[in-house]
Amino acid sequence: MESITLFKYSRTSTLILLKQLGEEVWDEQPHNWPNNIRWLAGHIYAEAEGFMHDADHSYEITHQEWMPLFLDGSRPSEWKENDPVPTREEIINALIEQESRIENFFKGKLKNDVSKVRDLNGMLLETVDSSLQFITWHEGIHIGDIKGLRLLTK
Repeated sequence: MESITLFKYSRTSTLILLKQLGEEVWDEQPHNWPNNIRWLAGHIYAEAEGFMHDADHSYEITHQEWMPLFLDGSRPSEWKENDPVPTREEIINALIEQESRIENFFKGKLKNDVSKVRDLNGMLLETVDSSLQFITWHEGIHIGDIKGLRLLTK
């Protein structure tokens, strides 16, 4: 249960930060910076969906249409005019909904083996708990990126 508590703390921190930032800064991208706040917020969401789906294939990914926009290796500079780029409110609402969905779906399942093992440079995510711990760590990394971008764009 501690992993779920830490995940919820991380998500609360993300949501507090994102709600402080107006839509006008979400697409600012400093020179030589690979992404923007919108991408980082969507990336947190998309990676959590993907990792938790691999942890348990019965966990359904919502907003499947966002995945190509926000997964590792994608860039906002590559988005096309007709891509379904979500608004600030859509991303924030998806992050809120995802938090409760992950908590409710995985409660009591943290010790379960994953449906698909992820290999992260030799570190294997073999349990639901290790997958949840990874997405929590990953989210914390990108909270720092968002804070850095906020300072760069002021």
